[in-house]
Amino acid sequence: MRIITTIVALLLAVANINAQENMKENVDLQNRLALGHQQTSLHDARLNVDFSVWPKGELNSAYAKYFIGNSYLAPLGGENGLVNVTFEPRCRNNWHIHHKSVQVLICVAGSGWYVEEGKEPVVLRPGVVVAIPAEAKHWHGAAKDSWMQHLTYMTKVEEGASNEWLEPVSDEEYDKLPASGAMLSQTDAEYMQRFEAFAFGEVVEQVKTQLDDHTRYICYLATLLGCQGIDAYRDLLPEALDKGVTPVEVKEIVYQATAYLGMGRVRPFLSATNEVLAARGIALPLPSQQTTTMENRREAGTEAQVACFGEGMRDFWKSGPEDSRHINHWLADNCFGDYYTRTGLDLKMRELITFCFLAAQGGCEPQLKGHIAGNYHVGNDKDLLIAVISSNLPFIGYPRTLNVLNCIREVEAAK
Repeated sequence: MRIITTIVALLLAVANINAQENMKENVDLQNRLALGHQQTSLHDARLNVDFSVWPKGELNSAYAKYFIGNSYLAPLGGENGLVNVTFEPRCRNNWHIHHKSVQVLICVAGSGWYVEEGKEPVVLRPGVVVAIPAEAKHWHGAAKDSWMQHLTYMTKVEEGASNEWLEPVSDEEYDKLPASGAMLSQTDAEYMQRFEAFAFGEVVEQVKTQLDDHTRYICYLATLLGCQGIDAYRDLLPEALDKGVTPVEVKEIVYQATAYLGMGRVRPFLSATNEVLAARGIALPLPSQQTTTMENRREAGTEAQVACFGEGMRDFWKSGPEDSRHINHWLADNCFGDYYTRTGLDLKMRELITFCFLAAQGGCEPQLKGHIAGNYHVGNDKDLLIAVISSNLPFIGYPRTLNVLNCIREVEAAK
């Protein structure tokens, strides 16, 4: 608590300077306070807002009529009436005016917007301070795919100060603002223009004869899980859904990744997926895709192994040194029995996403070669795998891509 109080004090000191000058400034407090590394675990703070750092508080029911979506208030005390306000994705307050007073916003988590009438929108990210001039018509809220938290207090309060609530911010107006991931197009425009021209122009043109958009985006999501690209995953998930990847397919990609990446690396992606789906009004949990029981999962998993790799896998679960044979048991009943037997994705797509998991994380070349052979067995040929790894290159880089190509060549040579 003492650490948080110290940080708040430092934030307020910086914010007061900005407020007294009556200017909006994007102040990078992270460099001064190391907020993003010492006190938060926000992963660029988009959807994974850590409420143990800045409390979420109670539902803001008293002012709900002035907000679209849910907001939450957590009073933090102090003579300035400091409050932490939490906005769910797409939540924003109405246009409003502070008469005879200056409002200070200090973004501490997530991504959002401050919009003042007649001026360019200001991106709210952790460390950004905005001092809102008296009499300025404005609104603030979360990005469409992100939670956002900001501290707020009033300063330079004159006699007769008041707050005037105005019209709501329409969906049409709000939706003109980019999602949190697309904010880089403002802060790093030159870089993003070149990256997007390559990743979504040149690369797509090269592979479009092999990959339709549906397959391409499924492979993007699996690859970003494999390389732990959580921010890029959040950015691309809404696009994937727009391209026809179903919520069930997304969940199946994430679930199956657990067998190849482990829960420790999959958990943030599961949380991000739930946030994006919930923000789109998709009811959770989704319909069950499970087809096995604890009693028959090994038998069903073995059949899935045989379907992917041939009859030589039928008794594989019985093989291996006695002291580690249990892992071969688990491959049959857990890896294949719990995941490959689920509906939502067919075996061809399940082997394809496994190829993406292994290619993207690197260091799994023996297993990757096995699953390249598995892809061949279920009907995914060499040209398709090369198209997939080519499509994924912008997200995993050249070294891992070239390593995968070498594995494909080795499997081809061993035929």
